[in-house]
Amino acid sequence: MNFPMPVFLTRKAELVLENQRLQLNQEQLVADSAASLQAMNERIRELQATVQATTDVLTNTSSTSNEHYTGNPYKTYSTKIKALNEKYNGESDWGCMTTRNIVDVRAAFIIGNGAKAIKQDGYAGTAERELKFIREFIRLNNLDKESPNDWAVGAELEGKALIRLVVDKDKKNIRTVYVPWSKYPYTVTADNPDLYHYTKAFFSGTDTLDIAAGASNTVNQNRDVSFNLNEKEFVYVRFGGSSEKINEPIPKTALVLRQVEDLDKELWDWRKINSLFAAPTPTFMVETVEEADRLNGWIEKTNWRIGKAIVIANGKFDLVCYSGEGFTTLKNALEADVTTVSGSTGVPVHFLGHPELLSNRATAISLLELIEMSTNKERDIWEGGYEELFQKAIILYNNTFNAGLNPDAVTAKIPFISSAKLEFIQKVYLPMYMENTISLETFLSYLTDVDVDEEIKRIEEDKDKQDERNKQNAASNNRADAGSVAGRPGGNSQQRRSGDNKAVRPRS
Repeated sequence: MNFPMPVFLTRKAELVLENQRLQLNQEQLVADSAASLQAMNERIRELQATVQATTDVLTNTSSTSNEHYTGNPYKTYSTKIKALNEKYNGESDWGCMTTRNIVDVRAAFIIGNGAKAIKQDGYAGTAERELKFIREFIRLNNLDKESPNDWAVGAELEGKALIRLVVDKDKKNIRTVYVPWSKYPYTVTADNPDLYHYTKAFFSGTDTLDIAAGASNTVNQNRDVSFNLNEKEFVYVRFGGSSEKINEPIPKTALVLRQVEDLDKELWDWRKINSLFAAPTPTFMVETVEEADRLNGWIEKTNWRIGKAIVIANGKFDLVCYSGEGFTTLKNALEADVTTVSGSTGVPVHFLGHPELLSNRATAISLLELIEMSTNKERDIWEGGYEELFQKAIILYNNTFNAGLNPDAVTAKIPFISSAKLEFIQKVYLPMYMENTISLETFLSYLTDVDVDEEIKRIEEDKDKQDERNKQNAASNNRADAGSVAGRPGGNSQQRRSGDNKAVRPRS
C-alpha cells in the first residue's frame, strides 16, 4: 500500500535545493566579480598606456620611437647619429628637409673655403719649404675644394671627425682619408688623465666590395677594413659633449631632433586641415524633405559646380567655411618649434624657410650674427684640427722621405670675418690708416684672411716693380721727347716732362 509523502518532508527537500542553488549563485557571483575585477584592471592598464603613448590624430603615426611619452626619444649616441644621418639623407619619415638645411648652413659658416697654411707666430725662420709642402699637400687632398665642407658636414652629423694619414709613395706626399663613424664605428682612446691626448684609433670589421665579373655582372666580395692606428697616423677632432665622452660627443642638431620631427608633422597636419576645411561647402536650405530630395537629384543630374548659376524656389543658398580658431594652436606650435630649433642650432629662422617670423631687415642682419657666434667654437676646434693635421703630415713625410722639415713652422687659419666686423673696419680702421695713425701691418692684421707678413712682402715687391716700370716709362718718354725736339726748328718749341704735364721753359 502506498502512503502519500508528508507535506513537511516535501517542503524540506525544496529548501535544500533552494539553498544549493543559492550557494551556486553565490559562487558564480564571486567568480564573475573576480573576472570583472581582472578585466577592469586590464582596461585601466590599457587606458594608462593609451594616455602615455602619443599618436597624431590626423597622421596616425607615433611621435616617438618607443611606446611611452617622452621629451627625448633618442637617448643613446647611436640612435641620435642614426636618426641624424637618415634625416640628412632623406631616409626618415619626418624632418628631412629641416635637418639638411641646418647641417649644410652650419657647415658652410664653420669651414667657409677651408683652412689656409700660414707661418707659426714666433717662428724665426721663413718657413718657405714647409709652406710649399703643405700647399702641395692641400692641393693633392682637395683641402682647398670639396673636402673641408664634406668633413664639416660629417662632423655636424656625428659630433666628431677622424682623418687618417697615409703615405703616397707615387706622389711622394701624404694622403688623407676621412673615416665616417656611421659606417666604421671606430673607437678612440686617450691617455688617462689627459683626455685630449688621443693615442689610438681602431676598428675591426669587413666591408662589401662589388667586383666586376663579365660584361654586366658583379659579385660581392667581403674585404677586411680593420685598422689600428697610433697617434702619428690619425687626427681626431671632437665637438661638443663632456671631456670623458671621448667617443660619444653629441652634435647640436641631435638635441632638437624631436622638435625637427614635430615641425614637419605640424606642417603636414596643417596641410590635412586645409584639405578638410579650407574648401567652402555649398549648402542648400529648403522647407521639406521632398524638396531636398528633388534638389539633390537635380544637382547630381546636371553635375552642378560652384560658379554655375542656380535658382532655388523657397530656398536659401550659402557657402559654409570653417570659422573656428582651433588651427591657431597648431600655428603657434609650429612657430615655437621653429624658434626652438633656431635658438639651439644658431641657424636663423629665415634660413629654415620661415621669413614671416622676422620683424624687419635689421632683425635678419642680427640673426646672421647668431649663426656666426654659434659656430665660433666649432671653427676654433677645426683650426686646431687642421694645425695638427699639417704638423703630423710633415712628421710622417719626414720619416718616410727624410725631408728635414720643421713641423712647428706652420699653423692653420680658417679665414672668417663677420659683416659687423667688416663694417667696423671700414668706418674705424680704414680712416685711421689713411690718416697715418696706424701702420699698414696693424691694418692688415684685422683682415683675418690675410697673411700679414706675406702681404707686406707682396706690397713691397709690387712697389719695386711699379717703380721700375715708372723709370722705364720715363726713360722711354725722354728719348721720344729728345728725338721730337731734334727734328723741330729751334727757338720756340715746348717740351712736356714725362708724367706731370707741366710745360718747361722754351729752349733758347
